[in-house]
Amino acid sequence: MSEEPQTRIPKRRRGRDRVAVLLEASARVFVRKGYEAATMTEIAAEANSSIGSLYQFFPTKPLLAEALHVDRLERLKSVLGEIVEKSGGLSPADSGEAIFDRLAAFIETFPEYPVLAARRDVPKDRKMRSRAELKELICAILKRAQPPVGDDAALMAAIILALLRIAVLAATEPDTAEDGQVVRELRLMLRRRLEEAAAQR
Repeated sequence: MSEEPQTRIPKRRRGRDRVAVLLEASARVFVRKGYEAATMTEIAAEANSSIGSLYQFFPTKPLLAEALHVDRLERLKSVLGEIVEKSGGLSPADSGEAIFDRLAAFIETFPEYPVLAARRDVPKDRKMRSRAELKELICAILKRAQPPVGDDAALMAAIILALLRIAVLAATEPDTAEDGQVVRELRLMLRRRLEEAAAQR
């Protein structure tokens, strides 16, 4: 039985720099063509690299997309971590707004993120782990709110995560991408629900 292909992690600086170039090139191609339509040949050309060099580091397109997705998720977790540090004293509703504001800025900076998140070949174990980590960060933000969202924090974090997922998908849908009303309605729903949670304390 043959081994599954694996991403090669370079040890030298030159190799790491090459991988960074390949990842950024793949991000541009995924945005332009979509994940399914993008080809490794196009990505190699975008990176001014040979196809052999691309395959040396990323033997398959799913491995390349997963490496890019994990990089973007780490950046998103860093963004949420910054909100945790700076959100103390905000109301629960304003905390929810801060999360949506930063997500909107994140997607503007990394427009490939919705494309990556919509992939059908995302590894299930990594998806569950990432979701748990994001939920934990959102929980931390809500617990620092004034008044803090205590007992309901986990439920509220799950709701926020679900709404964020819808907002991310809406960003890639042709019918809704140009219409900000969907995201505005999601934000309004979240604000009302967080205001209710604060009022129950």
